[in-house]
Order: sequence, then structure tokens, then C-alpha cells
Amino acid sequence: MQIFVETSYVYHWSPLIGCLTALLPPISGRVIGAVSGLSYRAPDGQALPDSLAPGLTALGATVHVVDRERPNRIDHFRARQRIRSELRAGRAVAVFGVGESAFGPTWGLLVGVDDDRSAWRRDGPMTEQVSPWWTESALRQAGRLSLITVAPNRAADPSSWPMLAADAWRESVGVSGRRLLRLIDQLQSGVELEPQRFAYDIQALAANWGEAAAFWREHPDERISLAAQQAALALSRCATLFPYPMGGQPNQPGVRTAAVSILRDAADILTDSLNHNH
Repeated sequence: MQIFVETSYVYHWSPLIGCLTALLPPISGRVIGAVSGLSYRAPDGQALPDSLAPGLTALGATVHVVDRERPNRIDHFRARQRIRSELRAGRAVAVFGVGESAFGPTWGLLVGVDDDRSAWRRDGPMTEQVSPWWTESALRQAGRLSLITVAPNRAADPSSWPMLAADAWRESVGVSGRRLLRLIDQLQSGVELEPQRFAYDIQALAANWGEAAAFWREHPDERISLAAQQAALALSRCATLFPYPMGGQPNQPGVRTAAVSILRDAADILTDSLNHNH
């Protein structure tokens, strides 16, 4: 079997949004992130928001999500068969571990298979630098199996996007607030931080929240729009302290103090928005 589909990963600070943008043309990453809840989550994690599937359905897709911790042989067999069936239909599949970042595996697309190579063709962050091929054994050895298939085969429902995005906000903003508190704890600890990695995390958070704020400017909501703008502004201020890829100076006391103050402002904004919504 040898199949290749015409789909290309779209660069994004959140690799899963980059995959979904490729699978859902012409929907923008800004809309995908807000409606699915991915904009409010740390972009480097595997955890998927509950709002993901209903959000993608409203964007005009039939969605199937597989997320198995400690998958067994049957799980891997079924995943392999599903990926192949999607490729036969001309659709790529988003799979965790296919992409590569400077700090570990991430989401990417499987866009083909070549049985002679016993490998999948992949596209995603750093795949061309590392290798465009992902071995069959890598899938079988995955300690966690996470994949998303998306068939854009129905009409999108833009009228439902603000409501679903508001649900995603309520579901995810608490997670984001806790993420900010963990970053504050890191900065206040005596632990030395790796500048490039810390800068990447801050830049990705700022970029995602900036897109969420843009969505809420286009779809005004008295409960959410202002909080989204304020949180995005605070995180953009923090991002200026830690340029990527240089990294800035996250181990310099004055920089840490300034970053803690900004991140605490952002966390307070999110906490206040949740209290207001309730």
C-alpha cells in the first residue's frame, strides 16, 4: 500500500491548531482555537478540551477522537486501520507525536503511508528537519495514543460559534489560570529556567490568547470580550520580556519580578471573569 494525500500542515504556535487548520480549510486558526477551546489551553500539552468535538462539528466536520492512555495491541491495530481508511479517503490524520519541537514530541499530520518502508509520511513541526517519515514501530510503541480524524462534509454553522466559544471559554479558562499560577511558581522558585524553553511557552500562550481576543472582537460578548482583550494584552507584555528563540533572561531577578507581576495580573483577570460569569 502506498498512498499520499494533498494536505499540508499550517504553522501555528499551537501545533494541534496548525493541524486542524490544514484539515478544515477555509476556517482560520483563530476561529478553530476559540470555538474548540484550544486557544485557552497550554499549546504544548496532550490534554484535549471537552469542547473540541462539538466545536469542530459546528465548523462543518464529522470528528472522531481517539485518546488512550497505555494503549493495548487492539487499540494500536484499530488506530492503524482508521488512519489507513482516512488516507484512502484522501484525508490526513492529526496524531500526537508525529510533529517534533525543540522540546519534545507534539501534534502533526500523517499524510501518507508506504508499506515498502514500513512507515508513515508525516508533516508538521520540524518534520522536514528531522525526517518526513515516521515508522510503523513508533506508532506501536506509543505510550499514549492520541489521534483526531476530521471529515469536512457538512455546512458550517457560524451562528453557533459565539455560543460554543463561550462554553469553551468557561471550560478552559480555569485551566489557563492554573497554568499561569504554575508559571508564577516557577519564576518565584530558585530553580534555574532554560531561557529558550520558557520563552517558547510564554510566546505560545501570548499568541494563542491574542487570537482568542481577535475572535471576541469580531463576536462581542459583554461577559468575555473585555477579559479576553485584557488577558491577551497582559500576556503580550510578558512576551516582550522573553523573545524567542533568544530567550531573554528568565533567571535575572528583576526580569522574574516583572514577569510575576504581569502573569499575576493575567491570572486575576481570568479569575474575575469566571466569578463574573457565575
